[in-house]
Amino acid sequence: YMRPGLPFAVGKAVEELGELGAALGKTLRWGWTSVNPELPPGEQETNLLWVRREIQDVRGALENLERELAKEFL
Repeated sequence: YMRPGLPFAVGKAVEELGELGAALGKTLRWGWTSVNPELPPGEQETNLLWVRREIQDVRGALENLERELAKEFL
């Protein structure tokens, strides 16, 4: 969900970048093909898929941030 406004856009970008950082950190420690064993089998995904999903989330958040910056400053 992307609420309008620059403060939300900045907060969402920071949050998504943090999630990508967490995914990359776990991947460095456990490997690209590892899964989180604490998740139910139907919810498990490899770290590779997790990182790719988080990259998409970061892209969306940054695109939203760009839109909000343009509204505010252009």
